[in-house]
Amino acid sequence: MQLNLDQAFPSEQALRSMITQRKVCFDHDPFYVKTGGGEVVQIGFQLNLYGAFDNPLQLPLNDDEEHRAILGDLQRLCHVFFQTLDLLKPCEHPHPPAHRIVFSPERKHRAEVCLQIPIFDVAQYAEGAASKIQNLLATAECLLTHVGARRRVWDEGQQRSEPSVGGCAGFVKKD
Repeated sequence: MQLNLDQAFPSEQALRSMITQRKVCFDHDPFYVKTGGGEVVQIGFQLNLYGAFDNPLQLPLNDDEEHRAILGDLQRLCHVFFQTLDLLKPCEHPHPPAHRIVFSPERKHRAEVCLQIPIFDVAQYAEGAASKIQNLLATAECLLTHVGARRRVWDEGQQRSEPSVGGCAGFVKKD
């Protein structure tokens, strides 16, 4: 299995370099909606990608040049995943991923851009769809780890063992 880097990164090494430069971390949250009957139901997950500013104490603005560069890098990473993983078959993605600037206590309140990618099933996370969505999330997180992103926290001293890309192949497109 290979990552589909078309129109995003010239090589996997370029992708890895961006991840290291931006100290890309990830986590996920449940994705809920309110039904017409007022019931709140989980329909999937929101995968959160975090990219750090060079100066962790910076107070960025939305029109900041570095903010736009980080957002562009995270969007290119997102593009790789939409091309590599079969995200659009079990899920629908009606809007581009949302983003915001955050200062997470987990990452010592560093200034960072968070790109939020919903991964959900419009059948409201029915029993048959739930395991597919969970596997898709696990595959995306496995691939993120493979290219050097860190779960929750970027620790400079931490040695990362990369999973085999083949081990992440659950929902990879077959050509």
